[in-house]
Amino acid sequence: MLAAALVAAAASAEEVPFKGRTLEVDSGQEARPILKVKGSRYVVPGSREQLVAKAQACLAAQEGVSVSNVDAAQGQLAATMLTGFRASFANQTLRTQLAMEVGEGYFQITESNPELAQTDGSGFVALGQSAGLWEKALDALIKHEDALIDCMYR
Repeated sequence: MLAAALVAAAASAEEVPFKGRTLEVDSGQEARPILKVKGSRYVVPGSREQLVAKAQACLAAQEGVSVSNVDAAQGQLAATMLTGFRASFANQTLRTQLAMEVGEGYFQITESNPELAQTDGSGFVALGQSAGLWEKALDALIKHEDALIDCMYR
């Protein structure tokens, strides 16, 4: 039963290009929730250990980032990222789960489960392509992510 659900979920996922990233969208739902935002693989000098340490320092310097897991041996970092932006005449907040893969001379960032904060403070809802704010939300996310990428090259 679980295998059938996973196959069905994979079958309804669609990849959509967006400003140098690849969005994974659940096309099987009317709201078209965005499941992942995958960035490019960036080449940068350094060993895995050096780049993990650099990534930790860069993430710590970012506003709205809370690192939840670092596995230096596997070159994986995980964090929750809160990104603020203005849309629809109000301040908005986007929450994503950041996964950073780091290897010998490279890193790649993937954001998953993007969610918008409810304006009434009742929690978060999945960011979908059918919502009018999705492009502004992802523009803000990319700006936030670009600051992290720039830091990795310093």
